[in-house]
Amino acid sequence: MSARTVLILQHVEVEKPGLILDALDGSGVAVEVRNLLAGAPGELPAAADLAGLVIMGGPMNADDLTGHPELKLERDLAADALRAGTPTLGVCLGAQVLARAQGLAVRAGAELGHGAEIGWAPLRDVDRDDPVVGPLAEAPAVLHWHGDRIVAGPDTRVLARTDTTPVQAFRAGPAAWGLQFHLEVTPALLDDWLAEPSFAAEAAEALGAGAAERLRADARRAEAALRPLAGRSLGAFRELVLERAGT
Repeated sequence: MSARTVLILQHVEVEKPGLILDALDGSGVAVEVRNLLAGAPGELPAAADLAGLVIMGGPMNADDLTGHPELKLERDLAADALRAGTPTLGVCLGAQVLARAQGLAVRAGAELGHGAEIGWAPLRDVDRDDPVVGPLAEAPAVLHWHGDRIVAGPDTRVLARTDTTPVQAFRAGPAAWGLQFHLEVTPALLDDWLAEPSFAAEAAEALGAGAAERLRADARRAEAALRPLAGRSLGAFRELVLERAGT
């Protein structure tokens, strides 16, 4: 794989990279989207040979290495990326994989006294100096959709939180970020999620009757203000990718 390639690891067909892919479009770097859970994963590249690495979300637990042995490959690749300084972005499950690569714990929300966090809500205590997460301090809301939580260590640089999720974003070294929320999701992509029976059922269980309509309405309300902020956030990641690719 070329050193001018960004590898995106996807776990569920509907959980696409969305705005992340848009940010990389036209950058001159190649993008390969690979779903390790869809079949034989083949040989993964060394992180040092990549311009960037993105690990997307999914419904599985980050520690379910027996049920999903491919997650061990991802964890090893994330650890490799941290050592190599490869620009890395983990989203939801991907953030948890990155956290586990750092040796942090990931625990079920129920163990911590919290249910699933699903819905649109603002981030709190955002580190405004961070190039990726800082722009989102002004975001009216971002999409949360997760049950498990990352447990910060004494040296974890936490970049944002919400009331029930103390680690909504964290930084792992100079060029790696974990985002527990879904910055990549647009209203159109959310429609695709809600068309999946398992996603719709999960939303209804967390939010009650009318969950899908509420999520769609909140997405439309947030989009105008959120889209340019997401562009700044993901643009900062793109710049690191371009720097590494030498473009």
